[in-house]
Amino acid sequence: MQNQDINSLLARHFNGELLPEQKIAVEEWIKSNPAEYGRLKSLIEKAEQTVYNPDCDLEDAWQQVDAQIKAKQPQTVKLVKKTGQRTWWMSIAASLFLVTSFALIYYSSYYNPLITVSSGNFANKQVTLADGSLVTLNANSTLKYFKLLSGDKRQVRLEGEAFFEVTKNPARPFVIEAGKGQVRVLGTSFNVNTNQAQVEVTVRTGKVQLSSTDKRGLAVTLLPGNRGTLHNDQLQKDTVLSGNEYAWKTGILVFRKERLASLVKVLENTYHRKIILDNNATSCAVTATFKNQTLESVLEELKLILKFNYEVKKDYILIHNLACENDNRE
Repeated sequence: MQNQDINSLLARHFNGELLPEQKIAVEEWIKSNPAEYGRLKSLIEKAEQTVYNPDCDLEDAWQQVDAQIKAKQPQTVKLVKKTGQRTWWMSIAASLFLVTSFALIYYSSYYNPLITVSSGNFANKQVTLADGSLVTLNANSTLKYFKLLSGDKRQVRLEGEAFFEVTKNPARPFVIEAGKGQVRVLGTSFNVNTNQAQVEVTVRTGKVQLSSTDKRGLAVTLLPGNRGTLHNDQLQKDTVLSGNEYAWKTGILVFRKERLASLVKVLENTYHRKIILDNNATSCAVTATFKNQTLESVLEELKLILKFNYEVKKDYILIHNLACENDNRE
C-alpha cells in the first residue's frame, strides 16, 4: 500500500464510501492504531458540529503541513483569518486539529506502512518481521502486517498456509487473524492453514490458543503435537503423530503403514495438485520415506511399490489399476 492510500481510504471510511475490499485495509489500520483512530473520529465529530468559515485558507495550511512532513522538520502551522469575527474560532480550531491529525496519519503511515507479501505458486517464501519472528509461506498464500508491529500486541493477517516461528515476548502477544479464527501465542512454532473453508493449527513447540472470531468464548489451547480445527463454529482437537503437516516446508515425507487415501491427501497439500484414486484404494498401505523429491519422483516410486498406473491430466492426476503390495522401505 502506498503511503497516501490510507489517508484516502480513511476519508472514504468517514464518508461511508468504502468498497468491501477496501474495508479490510482500513480495519487492519484501525486495529494497529486504535488511539489515532479514536482521536481522529472525535475531532471529525466535533468538526461536524461547527460552522465552516470560508475565510480560513485550509488548502494553504495543508500544503504547509505536507511540505514539513516531506522535509521531516516539525514546525508550527498558523491559520490566519482574513476577515470575520471571533465567533468563528471553533471552526478554525477544529480545522487545525483535522489538518494536524491527517498529517500525523500521513507521517506515521510513511514509517509504518501496511505490507502485503504473497508467495504466488512457490512454497517456502520467508518473511522476517520487525520483532525477529520468521514466517514461511506455503504456495498461494498471503501475509499482511504493519511494518513496525507497534501496539500492545503483534498482529498479522494470513490467507492460505504458513509456518510461524514467533519470537518470545510475554508483554506483547502475537496474534494471527486467519479466516474466521484467531491464533494467539507468546512465543512458539506452529503451522496455520486457512484453506478449505476452515482454520487448522498444528503446534510444533510452545503453547497456542485457537479461537473463533464469530462465536465468543469458543477457544481451545494447543500444546506440541496437538492440532486444532475450526469449521462452521465447531472446534476440534486431536493429536498429530507425524511431521507431514510441515512437509511442504521441510521437504520430508514419512509414512508408517499409511493408508493410500490418507497419503494422497498429504501429497495434495504438499505439492498442490489434485489426485484422484480409482477403486481398491482402501486396502493399500505404505511405509516409506521421501526426502526432497518431486511429485513425479514420489509417484514413480509408489507405482513400483503398489503396482498401479497413473495419468497426469490438466487439473488432476488419476491413479488406477491398483494391485497393492505393501512396502517397508525406509
